[in-house]
Amino acid sequence: MKTLSKLLCAVASLAITATAVAQNNPLEYPFADQHSRNDIIIPKINGLNVYKADFHLHTIYSDGDVTPEMRVIEAWRDGLDIIAITDHMEYRRIERSMYRYMKDYIREDLRGLPKAVNTNVLKADPDSLGLLVDFNVPHELAVNKAKDYGIHVIRGVEITRASLGDYNALFTTDNNKIYDPNLEQTIRNARAQGAFIIHNHPSYSKQTENTITPFTNDLYAKGLIDGVEVFNGKWKWQRLFSHCINGGYTPFSNSDAHDYISWKYEAPASAGGAVRFRNMTLVLAKKLNDKHIHDALKKGNTIAYSNNNLVGKRELLQALFKASVEFELQRTGSKQHSITVINRSSLPYYFQIGRNKYILEGLGSLYIKRPKGESEVKVTILNMWHGNDINPTVMVKFK
Repeated sequence: MKTLSKLLCAVASLAITATAVAQNNPLEYPFADQHSRNDIIIPKINGLNVYKADFHLHTIYSDGDVTPEMRVIEAWRDGLDIIAITDHMEYRRIERSMYRYMKDYIREDLRGLPKAVNTNVLKADPDSLGLLVDFNVPHELAVNKAKDYGIHVIRGVEITRASLGDYNALFTTDNNKIYDPNLEQTIRNARAQGAFIIHNHPSYSKQTENTITPFTNDLYAKGLIDGVEVFNGKWKWQRLFSHCINGGYTPFSNSDAHDYISWKYEAPASAGGAVRFRNMTLVLAKKLNDKHIHDALKKGNTIAYSNNNLVGKRELLQALFKASVEFELQRTGSKQHSITVINRSSLPYYFQIGRNKYILEGLGSLYIKRPKGESEVKVTILNMWHGNDINPTVMVKFK
């Protein structure tokens, strides 16, 4: 009996050991269904939460290469809180291919038409029956997927005319009731739904001085533009920072992604230097819902982030730096202060004190020395901008 008992104990021990080995053996893929999020930590500013957003994204329902559902997954993985699917109304490259495949399934009364769906009104007028596609579908698909990830999806659409510019309409209620052959009327139709209008990538001539066309200037004069995309992907419109901030237009930084985000932005490990996140617009709002986000955009409570640069109102930039960075006095020697500079946010800050320049990595620290007689210093934040060539400054006391 004792022999049998010992044998059973040995078998049980082997089973437990085998299970442990299997669970710790990478070849067994015990983590196959694990998904990781790259959280971006930013302290509250003036009592408001800081939400990370991308308000300019394309999918297979216009000229993008991924699904609306994938845009949600990418946003969650990259640490975002808000996205807007802004597929083109006038150019739907992949949907055109879908139509060719599905043409035998189109209603019989439409089959005899030369073209039942106009997928490129940039080059041809709409058909007599209008644009026979459902512009709300990509938003609805993204919203359904976002329920699994806690991402907030805003309804949007991009309005495009080749020589007259591109404009995102956010917070629309029905994208099927917006299009008009006249661009200004299309924008007015979106405005009638309460839409917030962004002037996208303000100049197509990305290698030259940034310009705004007379047509777009007229839209500004008529009060039809609410925000400016000062960063779009890797492009920046530095000559328009002052136009945006001084003019009272809300600054945005968006990816304008058509293919996979991972293809558009290098992984941090291969980018070199400080971590660089994807383009995002930091939204200062009380709650994560349409009303509070819309109110924040209307008030200009955003900061545009791209490649470790930040553009926004001076007071918001100053508040972000003060909420993120602490100067702790460690020791006072006979001639110098020993100070630790601590970054409580994921964003890096490049700053200057006197003639000395520093790089403070996200969630990192610096050790610096200052003359004993100083109790506070003037800090110029070199990677923040509230005008074309204007960096904000803050006075910092040593604690």
